[in-house]
Amino acid sequence: MAEADHIHAATDGGTAVARAMSAAGVTTIFALHGGHLDAAFKGFLDEGITLVDTRHEACAGHAAEGWARVTGGLGVCMITAGPGFTNALTSMANARLDGVPVLFMAGAPPLREEALNVLQGGVDQIAMARPVVKHAVRITDPDRIADQIANAITIALGGRPGPVFVELPIDVLARPARLPAVLPRPVTAAPTAPLPAQVEQVVQLLEQAKRPVAILGSLARYQATPAQAAAFLDTLGIPVVQSSRALGLVDPAHPGYAHDPGAIAAATAGGEAPDLILMLGSRFGLFLAGRTRAFFPDDATIVQVHADAAEFGLIHAPALATTAHVGAFMDAVAAAWDRSADRFHDWRDTMRRASQAIGGEFSEETRSGKLNPYFAARAAVDGAPADTSFVLEGGEAGLWAGYHARVAHPGGVLTFGQLGALGTGFGFALGAAYARPGKPVVQITGDGAVGFHLQEFETMVRQRLPIVTVVLNNSCWGQSIHGQQILYGENYSCISVLGDIKYHEIAQGFGCYGERVTTLDEIGPAIARAFASGKPGCIDVTVDADLVLPMTAAMLGEAAPGEVMVPYYENFKL
Repeated sequence: MAEADHIHAATDGGTAVARAMSAAGVTTIFALHGGHLDAAFKGFLDEGITLVDTRHEACAGHAAEGWARVTGGLGVCMITAGPGFTNALTSMANARLDGVPVLFMAGAPPLREEALNVLQGGVDQIAMARPVVKHAVRITDPDRIADQIANAITIALGGRPGPVFVELPIDVLARPARLPAVLPRPVTAAPTAPLPAQVEQVVQLLEQAKRPVAILGSLARYQATPAQAAAFLDTLGIPVVQSSRALGLVDPAHPGYAHDPGAIAAATAGGEAPDLILMLGSRFGLFLAGRTRAFFPDDATIVQVHADAAEFGLIHAPALATTAHVGAFMDAVAAAWDRSADRFHDWRDTMRRASQAIGGEFSEETRSGKLNPYFAARAAVDGAPADTSFVLEGGEAGLWAGYHARVAHPGGVLTFGQLGALGTGFGFALGAAYARPGKPVVQITGDGAVGFHLQEFETMVRQRLPIVTVVLNNSCWGQSIHGQQILYGENYSCISVLGDIKYHEIAQGFGCYGERVTTLDEIGPAIARAFASGKPGCIDVTVDADLVLPMTAAMLGEAAPGEVMVPYYENFKL
């Protein structure tokens, strides 16, 4: 490249990072300070990029995940070397398993001091990151910063999205950097359409079907728009269920909306099972009942649309599989369907009724007199303002809330995923608040999970964020103790009991609005008061500890004669 093609004036590696991020359209970075990164941080301020600081690197990573899930774009997290990096590994793994595009950048000791037992050195961060990211690179030449970062972002957003990791040694950030006059930018591939023969085959399958249903998975959130989903459903007239991470692609008011895959199981139990299942950006596995056929009747035909061909036939074999872009697949099938949409409307109504009947088995009455968490979670969702984004923590609390959370904006429900991580909620809430400035966020969590990152209440207060946390407080690790009692008897527990902690008072100590409530009719007004206060809030709700989430029992399983029970996984035969 000719000398005239480079910029020389007062540019160091940190500035090069900032300019590369700005050229890629990055506006917000979630971070926690570390001295290794100051050259880049100054560059971000000079470029007008917003830095959002958290109190723990794991929370910064989860906040970047939350941003990506809500915006549908790239989340960015920057943390320091050594313990800063290792603290963020959980978020990297979480993003990889859930297919969330996040760029993680971490500092590192100087390259020239390798193997000298230096501060926060001696750890091969690239080797540690590689198993849990799509791509990991150590930048060793400041002249390569711009193209290496652009390439990393291209990888994060391409195919099935996921996290990438870039290591930035402190001496690389400090050294002079030559930038090309035209900065490299991430490459966006054009959406891939299905082959005409595949579209024709799908149309034929629809013509033969009596009870087709679409399942929108997490990949659909990044590859389809609400308009594409609505046009597809309107044209075909079929019902749709969504994974938690796809909620919001379809408006709950749409006549085909049947919430989550539980509606398939409910309809099947009622004697009306689907006979054609369109897996649109969905993967088989934990959240679709593993190798069982709970959501997939043996005689149902399966069509799977997914960017990762390794998913095809991994658990259930599809009759047709394509790596086409989900939105492009919807458009192509809708364009080819010239039959009446009315043919499936009775079935669509059946699925909608099935979804609305779920939860009807619960009663407000409990042996203890404390609140049933199913109804407490419903009151929390109903008490949220319009256009709220819901953050549902791991464990039973978030799953109770999952029965009720319905939104009309993509990424509006943020939940734990395949990693099964607790402690994601505070970060997700921060990311959601920045992704939709001024819009309300309600985090629903248990008293176990809330303890992972209580210090982030201070972050919310300092940054004046409209986030209200509702703690379903049963003084125990609910999913843990319920699993133990199913296995070993109702009086058994082992390191699964907690104290009666007043989390609203802890939040008040950080400057939040706080209340404890003990009745259902207090929950909604308490949430309203919290938002009206102008402060982040914490509503501590006392709930019954004995109520077992049905999904806990289902995931735990039961042993048939001649089997040994393996909780949460497949049993093995003797």
